[in-house]
Amino acid sequence: MQNLNQKTLISEIAEWASALKFEQIPDRVKDKAKLQILSVLAAIHSSAHTRAGKILLDTAKHFYGAGKSLLVPTGEKASLPGSVFAAAGLSVAQDYDDYLAFGHTGHSAVSVPLLLGAALEADPREILTAQIIANEIEGRIGGSVILGPHNGQTWSFIHLIGAAAAASRMLGLSPEKTAQALAISFYQPPYVLPPGFMGPDSKLLTGALPTVTGLQAAYLAEKGFTGALDILENHQGFLNHFSYYPLPMMISGLGKAWVTDTLAYKIYPGCAYIDTTVDAVLDLMAGYKADTGKDLDPEDVTEITVRATALTVEMDNLSKVGISFDPLNPVSINFSIPGNVAIALLKKKLTGEELREENLNPDAEQIKLIAGRVKLVHDLELTVEMIRKMNPSLKITELFRSLSLLKLARARNRIAKQYGRRMGLELESVLDYLRGKGAQALLTVGRDLRVRVGRWIASEPDTFKTWSLADADLENFTMPFSAKVSVKLRDGKILERRQDIPKGGPGGPLEERKKLVVKKFVTEAGPGLGEKAAREIAAKILELEKISSVKQLVEDLCVQK
Repeated sequence: MQNLNQKTLISEIAEWASALKFEQIPDRVKDKAKLQILSVLAAIHSSAHTRAGKILLDTAKHFYGAGKSLLVPTGEKASLPGSVFAAAGLSVAQDYDDYLAFGHTGHSAVSVPLLLGAALEADPREILTAQIIANEIEGRIGGSVILGPHNGQTWSFIHLIGAAAAASRMLGLSPEKTAQALAISFYQPPYVLPPGFMGPDSKLLTGALPTVTGLQAAYLAEKGFTGALDILENHQGFLNHFSYYPLPMMISGLGKAWVTDTLAYKIYPGCAYIDTTVDAVLDLMAGYKADTGKDLDPEDVTEITVRATALTVEMDNLSKVGISFDPLNPVSINFSIPGNVAIALLKKKLTGEELREENLNPDAEQIKLIAGRVKLVHDLELTVEMIRKMNPSLKITELFRSLSLLKLARARNRIAKQYGRRMGLELESVLDYLRGKGAQALLTVGRDLRVRVGRWIASEPDTFKTWSLADADLENFTMPFSAKVSVKLRDGKILERRQDIPKGGPGGPLEERKKLVVKKFVTEAGPGLGEKAAREIAAKILELEKISSVKQLVEDLCVQK
């Protein structure tokens, strides 16, 4: 067996994951992790009603064989890999999951500790600890390859190492064996191809397959199986193959900065970048009803303009890749601003129920008609504001001072070449910004840039203070994916709303987000479990460390037949 005395990124991660104590985790981080459990379980319950979700559950039961674990939420018996496969697949089906800075971790971070913990009848405090360990590792791995060919949900490889770390912790593996589990898991990281993610059912496998592989890696390591401990930083390893400019410094600050602090909970099924737009549309409709005493009739809407950040615009552009794109496909619509605006206007809400095929199809023509009136525009001012507001927490300027300008430029060119465009920095957007408020901002940025370029030229990049995630203020991190929505009515009246931070996102009071997540869980799990039972389960999960049996909790999460 390789020796942990030879320090590698994997060995350092393993040592931290093995040594972390429940009492060392801040209470606020534990509270946010519990909400993550509720959010993911709500997504699983909702997605189980979809056509693709039913296929996934049936396959999990038959392909992975019999066992003593339960499929959530059907309650059918299955093997542990089968139950984990189903849970991780269902949680992504409607894009109804949580997310944090640099990763959608919940598919693996929640499913492995919870289901393996139930099988082992483990201490609930260990389950919560394993979940947070997975979050912390996965978020950092995602950040290390942010300048690369993948982003967000398509960082599917994070579920390999997260599942392996969580399972290793639950199995009580030594630091040495934990390191081997992490190394084994990353031997063959998946490489997501966008056409298979943005439309067809194959999207459900994004988290399902790597999560099972990570679980398996821990069991292999337990018996003495080995992997390459330098698999991340080796010249022929992960970072160089999955990034145009690797940022290994992102894999730092474990136990000092908590990426779990940055958790955002989706209160609508769909990509993170639809959230503020839907928030604004629903608030706009509520305001109209309060003013007029009646609901806004979609037939009275003649034009809708959504001004948003580059991330939102690019998400909508990417949704159109491949022949599988269909604005009424339950998967494709997750990434469509016009589609989600149309459904919100038509249904006056947006839950998992609205995105089932049997509910989309009858309203297909009306949804298409309303969606056709939606214009999505990149607002460069909002993009600049987003970066400016994220900077104090992540200390982006300090990070970039430690990087090579030449390598950054090369990475930028490769990303542009990959997508065939400049990713939100088209000339028209820049000129539009400069005609408005951007001129003064550009002068300020220009002065700052000249100073930084001068320092870059005068010194080697590594002569600056090494950037570490430990210095980031993640407790106060926000995700300002701002959106301005303008709705024009037949009578000429214009309704406007702006939303800067998603209602379920970091930045708002945690107590308010807790109410939204509990409501989401009751809405999606209530029809199967009963509203009273759903509320009781939610209360138990919010005090997870105090419950007597996780096995019983998983049984309670299953629909009684």
